[in-house]
This record gives sequence, C-alpha cells and structure tokens, in this order.
Amino acid sequence: MPARYSSLPRHTWPVLLSVGVPLVLTVFLWITSSCELSVAQGFAAFVLCWIPWASYQQWSRGGRQDLPLFALIAAMYWLTYAVPLFWSNHWIGLVTGIRILSEQAVTESLYLALIGILSLWAGMKLAGNLDWTPSIRLDVPRDPWRWFYLRSVLVLSVLIRILVPITALGNEWRQIIVSTEIIIPSVTFVILLRSYLRGQAIRADKFLLAGYFLIALVVGLSSGWLGSFVGLGLLCIAAYMCEKHKFPVTAILIVLPLILFLQPGKKEFRERYWRNGVTDQYSESYAERIEFWIEASSRAWGKALTDSSGEGFKTLSSQTLSRLSLLQQTANVMETTPNQVPYQDGRLYSYLIVTFVPRFIWPDKPSANDANRWYQVSYHLTLPADLNSVSMAVGTVTESYINFGWFGPLIIMFCLGLLLGLFGKVFLNMKSGLLLSSIGVALLPGLISIESQMAVYIAGLVQQTLFCVVVLAPILRSSPNRNLRYGSEIASPSFLNNIRATAPTREEVDGIRREHGIPR
Repeated sequence: MPARYSSLPRHTWPVLLSVGVPLVLTVFLWITSSCELSVAQGFAAFVLCWIPWASYQQWSRGGRQDLPLFALIAAMYWLTYAVPLFWSNHWIGLVTGIRILSEQAVTESLYLALIGILSLWAGMKLAGNLDWTPSIRLDVPRDPWRWFYLRSVLVLSVLIRILVPITALGNEWRQIIVSTEIIIPSVTFVILLRSYLRGQAIRADKFLLAGYFLIALVVGLSSGWLGSFVGLGLLCIAAYMCEKHKFPVTAILIVLPLILFLQPGKKEFRERYWRNGVTDQYSESYAERIEFWIEASSRAWGKALTDSSGEGFKTLSSQTLSRLSLLQQTANVMETTPNQVPYQDGRLYSYLIVTFVPRFIWPDKPSANDANRWYQVSYHLTLPADLNSVSMAVGTVTESYINFGWFGPLIIMFCLGLLLGLFGKVFLNMKSGLLLSSIGVALLPGLISIESQMAVYIAGLVQQTLFCVVVLAPILRSSPNRNLRYGSEIASPSFLNNIRATAPTREEVDGIRREHGIPR
C-alpha cells in the first residue's frame, strides 16, 4: 500500500488541494445560503473561487519574485460576485423602489465576471511573456542624506494631510493635494517599513512608522473612510510579502474581522457627518467621530446577535455584504441594457483622451467622475440632486458591457490586462529595486479596486506614478545600467546574503559596500 501511494506524481496533492479548498468554500457558502440557487450559478461561483486560489498556489510554488497581482484582483471578483450570490439578497434599491432581480440576470452577471477575469488573465499573461525587460538605472541608495530627505517628505506630507483640506486650492489642484496627502506618504511609509523588515531601520524610522500608521488610521476613520483602514492594512501585508515572500495569514485573520465589524456603522456615520456632502470640516474631534462609528457598529451587531430568530444576523450580514457587492448592480445593468439603456459604444471612456492634461491648465476639463454620474442617473440609482453626496461605481467589467455588450470584457479587460501586466513587470517585481517596487506596493490598493470606472482607474494609476517619481527624484542615484532580467542589486533583500554565500575577501566586501552606498 505505501508503495502504491508513493508512485503518485509529486504534483498530485497540490493539484487536488487547489481544487479542494475552493470546493469546500463553495459548498459551505451554498449550505449556509438562504437563497435558491441553480447548478449553473453554483458552478460559476466555484470557478470564481478556484481562479484566484490556483493563481496564488502557482505563485507560492514559484520564485515569488513579484506580487501575485492577478490572484488579488481575481479574489476581489470572488468577494464581490460569488459571496453575495449566497449571502446577499437578490434585489436592488432604486430611486423608483425595490427591484427584484431575475435569476437569469444574476447568472449572466456571474458569467460576465468570469469572462472579465479570463480576459484580464490573458492580457496579463501576454504582457508577462513579452520579450521586454526595461533597464532601470535609478534606485534608493543607503546614503544618510537621501534617507533624511525621505523621512522629511513623510513628515511634511502627513502635516499637509492634517492641516490642509483637499479642496483648499480648488478643484484645479485637488488631484495634486490628494497625491501629496495619500500617495507620497504611502510610498515613503512602504520604503521605511521594508527597511525595518530587513533590520536596517534606525530608531527614528520606527517612530515615524508607528506615528504614520496611527495618524493615517485616525484621520481616515474619523472622516468616514473605511477604505483608509483597508488600504493601510494592505500596504503592510504587501510590504511583508515583498520582503518575506510569504502571505501573512495571521494579519489577514486580524484585519478581516475588524473590517466586518466596522462596516455596519459606516452608513450611520455618513448620514450624520456627510449630510452636506463629503467635507474636511467637522465640529467634533477625531476621537468623538471614531467613537460614534464604533458605537454605531456595536449597536448594529449587538442587536443582530441578540435576535433569537436569527433574522437580525441574516439581515445585517446581507446589508454588510451588499456594500461590498457588485452582483446586484451588474444584474440591474444586465436587465436594463440594451432594452432601456442603449450600448454607449465607448462614450464612457472619453475622459481617457484628456486625462493627462492638468486641471490647472484646463480648469473646465471634464471630470473623471462624469461616467459615474451618468451611470447613477441612467440606471436609477441616484437622483440628480443627490449626486454631490452619493457616489457609486459599477466596475470596469460591467462598464465594458455597458459600452460594447458581451464583446466589452473581451476587448477592454484584455487591454487592461496588458497594461497591468506591463506595470507589474516594472513596479511589482522585486528585481526592479526598492523605489519602483515600493511605488507599486503603494498603488496596490487602487489596482485591486475593481469597482472603479476605467477613466478613474487608468488616470489615477498613471498620474500618481509620475507624481511619485518627480517628488522622490532627489533621493535617487543612478547606478550602472542593468536589466530587470538580471535583477537589481541596490536595495535587494538578499544582497548581503549573496555576498556571504560567495565568501569574498574583506577588501572585496568593503569595495562593494562603498560602490552601493551601504554602511558598515
């Protein structure tokens, strides 16, 4: 008997595991669901779960020289389409009333998500196989003055975030202020965090890391943005994966329950503090606003858990998932398009033509949110008078269907996959050096935000990348020309280990340290 099992191929158990985990999850969700589901819907949900799990398994068994971007994006599709299929109501609230969604529309929404994921994978796969490996000459050396500049940028950007409202200089400079207050400190935070994980951080770096984490958390939550908490956690997880090359399961098990706990209180918080739209001016203190949010969530969960019938818990779970779900919105689009709302034939992508023109040069430039506003009104999600206080997006895959029907995901998502694949080769590859890979990590929360419209997604990605490079240019140092195919020596986490493995002389080690600016 032992000989019989030993004759199995070595890859048999990993293959069974990649199928078994999604199967167990899907069966569990189906058993605990109160909805009547078809076999086709259950199978589609299983495939939506299997794709990110198999992609992650492939990454974990590989070299782990990059971040598993596709696995993360595919996991978001499972979370926003498959999970709500089982645990969320199949209806949507419109300005005209409650609309019960047909099971055909729900099934077609799952198929649309699958087509979008597979098209995205094809584009990213093609980009990864392209025989193009850019040469990188700039990175962050271990020069004390340059790291002082880096720390100063973090402190200054945090002060601006606390003291300067986003709308202080008008809409013309809004994007610049957003990048200064959020993206720049995120990049510097990731660089310092990765330095800490390598054991190279000084005491001041540890103080700055703890201070930024606390300030970003307090400012974000006190303003009603749960995404700031999620994004900050994602930055820490991604930085850990860059340095340790493994997934921090414990951190996920800590962060996820906190997100689920805070989600129910978000609506009550915004109803109280966002009555006149999103603002940076509040009469209450940071602590009072956070306390209100926590108390609102505690009341909601306490009421649900003390309901002996179990209906309260089901209702709260459904409401919590509905705020994360894209399934109902997509099903509403499937029922409405093209019968009531015609295909837009690419009109929603018009902002991409002018996205790189700065608003301070063209103050009347169309807004990136125009596509969102049109969608909200055309599909009866929001009244025109409420557009300043309510913002909804349906996501790139459904937006592609609104424009081109079933051909939309095949075309748009494939092209998006090409862009993300090329971006990953440069900014999510550990061989590209500390700076570029840290920029990629800082932009990761936006990359996996699949609910964004294409104009916002692409415009933010390009503009924020360029802005980071410009602001951090003073700390960069040109190194000998090298190709990503052979890796980046500067700031490589295994650099010193490789030195020890080859056992050079002390003089050779000192020469290498001087060349790359590495202190003794």
